[in-house]
Amino acid sequence: MMLPSFSKEELEKASRREELIEETIRQIIKDFSEFDLDIRFPGSDDDYYGHLFQQMQKHVTHLLLHHREKLFNLLYRIDLEVSDVDSYQKQMPEVPFEPLLTELIIHRELKKVITRDFFRQSGNQ
Repeated sequence: MMLPSFSKEELEKASRREELIEETIRQIIKDFSEFDLDIRFPGSDDDYYGHLFQQMQKHVTHLLLHHREKLFNLLYRIDLEVSDVDSYQKQMPEVPFEPLLTELIIHRELKKVITRDFFRQSGNQ
């Protein structure tokens, strides 16, 4: 049985994917910590997404119930518009609000990281 061959480009692309995931996690941790919301990430966790999502949703639910202004400030910090939240709700009305908002936060944080990476890569060419 032959092992698959990977080009240098494929390996770089795969390693950048891991870097982007890790950078997104660091960005989420940073943004949440600015509002005294603790997010912990054990680097060896295979289910990093589930682990992260669960912690974030717990904070989102708590803020939604008890500290709405703090939640709005967090969303502002993340650069998440109310119109984006409304749009997601319309697209996925069957999804409960807290998981939907948590997912949207993750998407926005990932977009920020990808945008930074794009400009970093563009500057190196």
